[in-house]
Amino acid sequence: EYETPAVEMSDPALPSPREPIQNTSWHAREVDLARVLQPGYWRELCPSLHVCDEAFQASVRPMVGAALEEVADDARERILRDGYTKIPAACLPWKSVAHRELALACVQLMRHGWNPSFLLMYDEAWSIAHELSDVVLRATGNRLNFDALCWHVDPYDDLGDDEHTAFSPHRDRQPDDSPATFRPDGTAMYATAWVALTDATPENSCLYVIPRARDPGYFEGDDDDPSNAGADPLRLCLPHKEAYQHITAVPAETGSAVVFTHRVIHWGSRGTPRSAELGPRTPPRVCVSFGFADDAYEPAYVDRARNLPFPPLCNRAALVSAQMIAYHERFRSSERMLRLFHDAVTHPGVDGALEREYRKKVMYE
Repeated sequence: EYETPAVEMSDPALPSPREPIQNTSWHAREVDLARVLQPGYWRELCPSLHVCDEAFQASVRPMVGAALEEVADDARERILRDGYTKIPAACLPWKSVAHRELALACVQLMRHGWNPSFLLMYDEAWSIAHELSDVVLRATGNRLNFDALCWHVDPYDDLGDDEHTAFSPHRDRQPDDSPATFRPDGTAMYATAWVALTDATPENSCLYVIPRARDPGYFEGDDDDPSNAGADPLRLCLPHKEAYQHITAVPAETGSAVVFTHRVIHWGSRGTPRSAELGPRTPPRVCVSFGFADDAYEPAYVDRARNLPFPPLCNRAALVSAQMIAYHERFRSSERMLRLFHDAVTHPGVDGALEREYRKKVMYE
């Protein structure tokens, strides 16, 4: 039986993604698709994690129990009222998830040229979604739809671009008919579960949100006419200086989960690095997010019956590669890496794995 290792306050700082690697043949620029589809390659990179390990997978169960039902019911009420909630780590009895090991693996992947989202090649990343699935279902009515991403945000990074920072203010979805994406009971048909793998604070970049009650376009929708500057959703939420007090920081300790709907305006701050004179270096923010949806609004990116709770490795590669293509303007990749992602998406072994409309969007990009 697998148990989550205890995380002590004395844990050393995460290493830098810029540290040199010993074996350059493991770097992403040296890897072809055949190697990407070999479990052994990913095990070599992060030997403390599991890849298609049947024994580990069999040990993972969704969180259940009366206490979890109360947690989910409380989350449901808060989401209905505010559009979001944070479930404290103390309320989530993780069994198979070692958050620090995942954060360390994220750094290791970056050192070898992979985007943090390739953490999804590992069983432990999917065990987060599986353990949390019943809680999110009870709180939102939605099931995993495989819209997943991972982040490593370092407040000391100042590279002159947005690739290494959190997302700027946005809504996760902009439907043509916003009210139609809510059920009669008021619950939203799409939600995101954002799980902290390290502490997320205002210093190293936590989420910020505008609560539902302060957002005129949350339910009714937005005017997308770019010529109508006065209809900008953020300006409508913040029409005067007092309104800025409604912006809410959502710091999240390791192992906590922030759950929010597709209509909440949210963003991650850049963070404020601490000077050496004031104490230890501010650690990076590492997290993973999973989308959960009602199929009546948005079908799952891959078939649940064939991919839950742990997708086959080729489907993981196709899914993460598809996300890299879909977000190519946000997560910049070399021409070679984009070709590799394209090959992973179009590989005969994953033919038909991606949902038709999602694949169409990816191939258009």
